[in-house]
Amino acid sequence: MSPENIERWVSDFGYGIILIGTYFDHFGIPLFIIFGGIAASTGTLNPIGVAVCGFLGGLIGDLFLYFLGYKTGIEYWRQFSWVRKMDKAIAFTNQMLQSKPAILIVLGRFLFAVSKIVPPFAGMVRYNTKRYVAYSITGNLLFAGLYTFLSVLSGPFIIEQLKGFKISSIVVTLLFIIILVNVMRRLTPSK
Repeated sequence: MSPENIERWVSDFGYGIILIGTYFDHFGIPLFIIFGGIAASTGTLNPIGVAVCGFLGGLIGDLFLYFLGYKTGIEYWRQFSWVRKMDKAIAFTNQMLQSKPAILIVLGRFLFAVSKIVPPFAGMVRYNTKRYVAYSITGNLLFAGLYTFLSVLSGPFIIEQLKGFKISSIVVTLLFIIILVNVMRRLTPSK
């Protein structure tokens, strides 16, 4: 596959991939937004489009998890032993939702473990839906905007670093294969 084909695929499907990827990407580092920002730094994608897709994907994911928790409720989850073992964490999270919801929801979007737990838990304890949506919108705007901005700025540097990486990765791979062949020859019994 040539670089021209890859660039055409990114320009054709990049926004959809960012939207869907960010929806499923609740694992800390927003790789889809970062890759979209790097593509935007080359002119393949529009930085505003990358940020909007990242925002919408994250918001849709958060709201889905919130309403899933809202629908099931905390009592449903307490039937599982691993949830019952987390009573202290549940009490702390509930206390934070009541006393400092902005910190937990908005800034929690940037923390790996917190960003996974807060949306469904806020729904489980029936946290105010309008307030949750407002805080989630704010958190996702900051999250998508910041990561898009930083990846667009660092895109040329990252691309420049990857040019040298191609040659070095080939050299390292060849050295690894040579070493592996030599080790296998020594370990193989001779006939």
